[in-house]
Amino acid sequence: MILRYAFAAAAVFAVSGAALALDAEQAIKSRQEFYKEMGKAFKGLTDDLKAGDPSAGDMQKYTAVINGKATRLPGLFPAGTGPEAGVKTGAKPEIWQKWDEFQKDAGTFDAAVHALDAAAQSGDVAAVRKAAQGLGEACKTCHETFRQIEH
Repeated sequence: MILRYAFAAAAVFAVSGAALALDAEQAIKSRQEFYKEMGKAFKGLTDDLKAGDPSAGDMQKYTAVINGKATRLPGLFPAGTGPEAGVKTGAKPEIWQKWDEFQKDAGTFDAAVHALDAAAQSGDVAAVRKAAQGLGEACKTCHETFRQIEH
């Protein structure tokens, strides 16, 4: 009888472990999709800025995508979704080891995103260029500490 309970408990833990692995995999995929969408919008904006004099509407279209996602950033990194999940990810373990620093950098990123959106709303191309540079710096700061270089 005890042996039967032990096997049942082992089966529950095995299924729970598999579910956790699937949850981690889904969380990582969602996070990667988030960054792809964010990167695509930022690239579109910077390409338009490099090409000349973009319209306010075009700038606002890109910054709306970025601004709509910014506050979600720390929530995209639940415990167990780092390299230990066994899923390809650029997230370094330092994210969870230095969580306060990561959240601080996420706050800096959020502020830079809001500044970029405000500049785009004003229609001032020079202000958008400056704010885009600030956002690029915020991204770089976080990536240097918390993201593995993918080859």
